[in-house]
Formats: sequence, C-alpha cells, structure tokens
Amino acid sequence: MRVLSTFAAGAAVLVLALAVPAVPASAQVRAQLDTVGFAVSPADMQAVLAASLAAESLPLLSAAPAVPACVAAILPHDDYLYAGRTAVHALPHLQAKRWIVFGVCHACRRVGVRDKLLLDDSVAWRVAGQDFQVDTGLRAALATQLGPLAEVSAERQAAEHSIEALLPWLGAAVEEPSFVPVLVSGMDLPSLRERAAAFADALAAICRKRGWVPGRDIGILISADAVHYGCDGWGAGGGYAPFGCDDAGHAAGRAQDVTLAQATLAGPLTDDSVGAFARLVWDAASPDFQAKPYRITWCGLWSIPFGLTVAERLQAALAAPPLTGTLLRYGDSVSDGRLDLPGTKLGVTAPNTLGHWVGYPAVVYRPGS
Repeated sequence: MRVLSTFAAGAAVLVLALAVPAVPASAQVRAQLDTVGFAVSPADMQAVLAASLAAESLPLLSAAPAVPACVAAILPHDDYLYAGRTAVHALPHLQAKRWIVFGVCHACRRVGVRDKLLLDDSVAWRVAGQDFQVDTGLRAALATQLGPLAEVSAERQAAEHSIEALLPWLGAAVEEPSFVPVLVSGMDLPSLRERAAAFADALAAICRKRGWVPGRDIGILISADAVHYGCDGWGAGGGYAPFGCDDAGHAAGRAQDVTLAQATLAGPLTDDSVGAFARLVWDAASPDFQAKPYRITWCGLWSIPFGLTVAERLQAALAAPPLTGTLLRYGDSVSDGRLDLPGTKLGVTAPNTLGHWVGYPAVVYRPGS
C-alpha cells in the first residue's frame, strides 16, 4: 500500500550513461504513473544511481569488475530513496538485451481479477524522462502461443507501478534494453505452475527459433518488495506486526525475511524451493486465498513464484544448466533510511518508521553453484 506524501531530495548530478532509444511521438507510449517515488528525469535517475552506489561503496557501473550474467533476478519496486541501495547490487548481473518483466498487480484482488497474465499494447514506456521500448514482436509471439492464458489489459498496466519502477535500473545496466511487461494476478499454486510451465514452453520455442541464450540474449526480471511490516497506516487490514512495532519487532521481522529469502530464494532453484516460498508467504490451500492471501506480507507473493517457475522450466526446456539463486542484499526502509538527494524531484510515498516499513530483496539466478 502506498500513501502519497512528498519529501524533498537531491544531490550533485554525476553524468552516467543511461542509454535508451527514442520513440516517435506518434507511437503509443505508456506514461509514468508514480512521479513521486521514482525518478522523473534522466538527471534525477543519474543522481539516485550515483548516490546508491556511493552509499554502498560500489564502483561506477562502467568501472565495476566483470561478473557472470544472470538469467533471472528479483528487484524491489519501492521508492528509489529507500530501495536504491539494494537495487544497485544486481545491476552488473543484468546483461541481456531483452527482458520479460513480471510485475505485481496490486489492484487485481480488489477489482476481482485472478488467474490471468496481463499484457499491454504499447510500443514503449516513458519513465524517468526516457523511452523504454517494448519488444512488440516477442510480445505478439508469446500472446499467440499462450492463447487464453494471457490477455491485454492496458487499463491495469497503466494503473500499476511495479514494472515501471524497474525500467530505469535496467536502463542503467543495459544499453538500449527492450522488454515485455507481464502482470501476474492471484492464482492457486497448481494453476500458477500450469501457467508458468506454458509460458516457459512458449518462451523456449521462441528461443530455439531465434537462437537466443538465456542470460545473454534474454532474461527474466521479477518485481517484488519483501515484507510490508507495521501497525500504522496499512489500511483496513490493520497491518502485519507479529513481533511488535518497536526495535525488537523490527529486528525480528527483518530476521524472518532474511531467513525466508536464504532458505527458499537462495540456493538451487527447484519446484520444491519455489513451493516452499509460496507456502510460507501465502495460504495457497485456503479457499479464500484471493481475499486473504498473506501469511507473511511479501508484495511479490505471486510474481516471485511465477517468474521463478518460468526461469526454472525455461532452463529445463532448453537443456540448459539449472539455476542457483544468490541473495546479493536485503535492505529495509528503516535500516537504510532515505538517500539524501536535495535538489531533485525524488520523494517518498510512505513513511519509514518502526510502525510502517518495507523490506527489499535483490536476488540473482545464474547457472551452476
């Protein structure tokens, strides 16, 4: 849940290459939704990128040591002033030119959408003052092969911030990336696995036809925040605070998240590891799982298991080595605080207090151990 408020921020701008191609004005371009928590200009994106790298004592991307490319990654979609310090750890691993980006459909439960994969119909998305091209050919090929499992919903895509949040980070890592946005609505675990397997089979057929290698030519990017913790400002549900809303509660909530991520998201990627994450985070067996799904209030309760199942099945379909996950960093809005960037238009959409905080995972998946 995002409660809009403003927060002044800014810093000296370090010019970095965030190269994305221009799109003709006449084309259908999806506009940026969140203009508070996310950068609205190239200069603001350069500032938050530089500040995030500096806060983590990381080198500029152009000077970063070479690392293996990842096939899949999980990145947070919360306000950049909170989540930037976590997101930057994954950037050197993002090397493919095109990406399937699986996002959270925050409103789907509220409006009664379930068991759906939602595509859009735009040719580009304009975020942080730049245009990110949709791979319309790949989207059309996937839609054809998926048939009734996927549908176009420009309305839901336009009202959702989870995918747009990742595009400027992707643009910082990859020169002129293209992507296909896919929102994952709620579904039970058997349905999720069935649809993810169909998606992986469709993507594998396209990869074989075009000679694409996952990690080199195409990757899977999953948008997800971790726990939404606290007893203040979480709406009618009253929030999630099993350990209390003090320093001890924050430490326990954070420890629970890290343990969960290390036990289910890190290590060998298998059906069992994905299933363990799903069973711990949401009550997939409940007949009312769509209305009251959470055991632990992770924002990626469907995007994570869906995207990871696609990644695992894609490797198997292409007879490629299995994937192993590495938790690069776990952050949270209280421990990390807000980046200090006065002079930019970057703000926050919710407080960071012991009564209201969010966790952030950065996980990458590569072949081998």
